[in-house]
Amino acid sequence: MDQLGEGQGRTADATKGVVSHIPQFDSSAIGQASKLADIASSVTDPIRDALAGTDFGSLSSSFPSSLTDEVTKAFDASALKLPDYDLGGAFEVMTPNYTIPDHSSMYRELSSYPKSSWQQLIILGNGFDLQCGLHSRFGDFFKPRFEVIAGIESYSRAAWESVLEDSDLTLWDFILEANIDDAWCDVEGEMERWILSYSDQNSKTSLFWGALKAVKRADLFTDGMTCTVWREGGRRLAGEEDDRTHLFCNIARYVLTINPELSDEQCTPEFFVKLLKRDLGRLERAFGAHLSKEIDDNNEYVGECRNLCRMIVEDGKQSDEDFYVSTSVLSFNYTSVAEDHFDKGDDGVFVNIHGKLGEDIIFGIDGKDCMDNPVAVPFTKTYRLMLRGGSRTGGLISTANSSNLQDATDVIKFYGHSLGRADYSYFQSIFDGVDLYESETVLVFYFPLDSSDNSERINNERRSKLANSINNLLVAYGATMDNSDHGKNLMHKLLLEGRLIIRGLPVD
Repeated sequence: MDQLGEGQGRTADATKGVVSHIPQFDSSAIGQASKLADIASSVTDPIRDALAGTDFGSLSSSFPSSLTDEVTKAFDASALKLPDYDLGGAFEVMTPNYTIPDHSSMYRELSSYPKSSWQQLIILGNGFDLQCGLHSRFGDFFKPRFEVIAGIESYSRAAWESVLEDSDLTLWDFILEANIDDAWCDVEGEMERWILSYSDQNSKTSLFWGALKAVKRADLFTDGMTCTVWREGGRRLAGEEDDRTHLFCNIARYVLTINPELSDEQCTPEFFVKLLKRDLGRLERAFGAHLSKEIDDNNEYVGECRNLCRMIVEDGKQSDEDFYVSTSVLSFNYTSVAEDHFDKGDDGVFVNIHGKLGEDIIFGIDGKDCMDNPVAVPFTKTYRLMLRGGSRTGGLISTANSSNLQDATDVIKFYGHSLGRADYSYFQSIFDGVDLYESETVLVFYFPLDSSDNSERINNERRSKLANSINNLLVAYGATMDNSDHGKNLMHKLLLEGRLIIRGLPVD
């Protein structure tokens, strides 16, 4: 009993001693903590008797009636001077001077693990090649092709035969010319719209069935017409006044020009789907040839690529002296020059997920919601990757497991990717693999930092656009999580833990 009392007395004294040695608290905080220790000392005897089982009744009556007030006064949190946290401003920092959080630093102290592994995954989109000076936009590729279509002024069979012989236009060129603009060519989104319209077999509302019906029209070419009636302003035949009808008739003229003997009976839905698949391959090869020429004609591309690779890799990278560092790259581009300029370490890999120049490259739609649609499946990226033999993606990420979440990839960096829906399936697989909600994986999203006279406005616009895309991505991913509450809370959790960063990267 006496030993218990003496022990508790020593605890109260020790409390004063420890508090007095905490350097970050000022003198008022130390005094307040000492007052708490005095209060603790005054109730030592009642606590001792209660623990010994000799007197429970006097325990509550032995506490000073003003204990609650004293504790409140004694513990004045303002003396601690804790920093404010502004969640609302998390996306407002233009160019934060930050270090990517090192969540594995605690393991360096373990003698059995003198060096820990640290892995980053870098995800590249077309914005990377654009920043390096390559004319790699779909718009750059399609602009001259669309100009050929817009310049067609004759609707004789001979004129159309000449146009198609002198160009490598495909069925998809006609489809896309009427539905996308040069500024933002959502090729895969338009492909998806057309392919999925197969399910709606009403020719008045379905793109697929409307175009198929137009092939059977008898007034597509002017050959044999005794009188040609033009729409006001020319360039279109009468009866093709609206854009939709004109598109369907152009598609029909293309189909009949390359298949002059095609009968109405042969023009089946299966025939049209087969033609769409064939011409998709032709379009991919034409785009690959365009990119190869752009690289050959751009003497500065390789140097710019090397510099930007180094900036992305080194930003927040851990020291090779303290860690086994590896860098893996998942590129959605078809160029592979960057592979030569990433220091991947011993275990890193570089993957062109949609193929690369010199090999087969693929366009396609997201298969997430249509893998049970037999018409759509051959146009999905998943199926087309499988036909090509797949991609060697092993080593892209370190996966988390329930026993050790520290195994997950430390940082995932995004540069130049639009974060569009067509690639959500890839991101879902990556986020699932690292257990994004429970692990300590950090997401870093970059935008090119402008330094012109209008830099503030330009950078604000870029950051805001990127933030919206990030929000859409994380909301969509959250909806796939088994725990719906975790899904709704995901972005908030990442922000609170410092695991979601928008970063302006100087590139001049």
